[in-house]
Amino acid sequence: MNKKTCLQNILILLIDISAIYLSIILAFYTRPLIGSFFPLVQLSHGLSVYLYKWWAVCIIIAFIAYYRGYSIVINAWDELLVLSKSLFISFLIVWVIISLQKEGEMVSRIIITSSFAYMLLFMFLFRFILKYILYKLVDVRRPAYIINSTNNEETKEMEFSLNSEWYTGYKIVDYLGQKPAIKEEQIDICFVPIEFTDEDTIKSIKPCVRNLILVSKMPGLSFMNTEIKTFLSKNIALITASNGLLAAQKIYIKRIFDILFSIFGLIVFSPLFLIIPLCIKIDSRGPAIFKHKRCGKNLVEFDMFKFRTMHTDGGPLLDKYLDENPEVIADLEERNKIENDPRVTSIGWILRKTSIDELPQLFNVIKGDMSIAGPRPDSRHVIERYYKEYKEIYEHVRPGITGLWQVSGRSEIKYDERVKLDYFYTLNWSMWLDIVIIIKTFKVLLSGKGAY
Repeated sequence: MNKKTCLQNILILLIDISAIYLSIILAFYTRPLIGSFFPLVQLSHGLSVYLYKWWAVCIIIAFIAYYRGYSIVINAWDELLVLSKSLFISFLIVWVIISLQKEGEMVSRIIITSSFAYMLLFMFLFRFILKYILYKLVDVRRPAYIINSTNNEETKEMEFSLNSEWYTGYKIVDYLGQKPAIKEEQIDICFVPIEFTDEDTIKSIKPCVRNLILVSKMPGLSFMNTEIKTFLSKNIALITASNGLLAAQKIYIKRIFDILFSIFGLIVFSPLFLIIPLCIKIDSRGPAIFKHKRCGKNLVEFDMFKFRTMHTDGGPLLDKYLDENPEVIADLEERNKIENDPRVTSIGWILRKTSIDELPQLFNVIKGDMSIAGPRPDSRHVIERYYKEYKEIYEHVRPGITGLWQVSGRSEIKYDERVKLDYFYTLNWSMWLDIVIIIKTFKVLLSGKGAY
């Protein structure tokens, strides 16, 4: 580890410790607020009882280090996942130790529990701010390299994508050949496109590089669900890859989550189901709910519900618009949508911009037609035209209200790109991926980008 990397890790360690103690202090002084809702026993001890538990801090830091929270972190979502795992395990162990020491009745359960909740918030927030200053504003990212024997456009595009992810703390500054000259000082990190991962290339790179990161753009490989097994006696390594939503037990887990989330969503947004239909009726003639045939699991067609956003007699309006603007015909074929669509009503523009028109699909989720997150729901002729070799994978899963296509550009993404994103999602599904997509969906909705 070079001096620059070491210094940055020390800074992160210091802000982690600061976040831990700030969380303990905040939990102690916010406990009375909970007493406003529930009767609490008055504390017979002070803040120092919690601040002096230095061993708890050591446990938390040790587990963050164990889950590689002080090594290479690719993006903020990876950071949040690492911190969530580390703090949850630390929380359980701290409670076990407190119980064994027979201190369970001497400390406040509310303070201990809320401390760990605050830790997740402040650790992530402090790390994000620090890395934003270091890597985004000041740009003191450490130099990295990428293998590129032919200097092709695909590798350049990969380089651009990796450099745009500033959260890693690394910036690609040069290319390495498949047989690089050994330098006096070792290279800290090198990205290796998967097509260059033959034995000779890896052997030639290893002596001059500390860390290798394999990069793949192949949608058919489910790298997010991989584990490495080794047979030490046989010098063999096995890379096991489970295919996301093609596994039955994962489908059941996802279904339970979908039902619970949909019920919660219907309760929270219930006022909108009264207000929006009234607004639609006032704005234009026709039903408030629009139904359209889409393909679900096993390519069985179902009625997908949406709040109506178009005029019921919009066909002639579209024909006239296409005659006057023939250049948008290609967009209509590639995205099945066009900007400034004349068929959209006044209230429809608002509903589409905010994606509130999708809310009735929560009923589709409860019925079992759809999921909260998943591939884009499409009609049969679209699937036949664009999914082709991916159709066998697509038919195994339920389409989603949101998905990778939604958080990656919405209507700006062409069908070919959507299909690859859906394929990647299906093979690489995890509960955490769904949570990330849902969180990012709210961010996209607030920005309004890509919606029309």
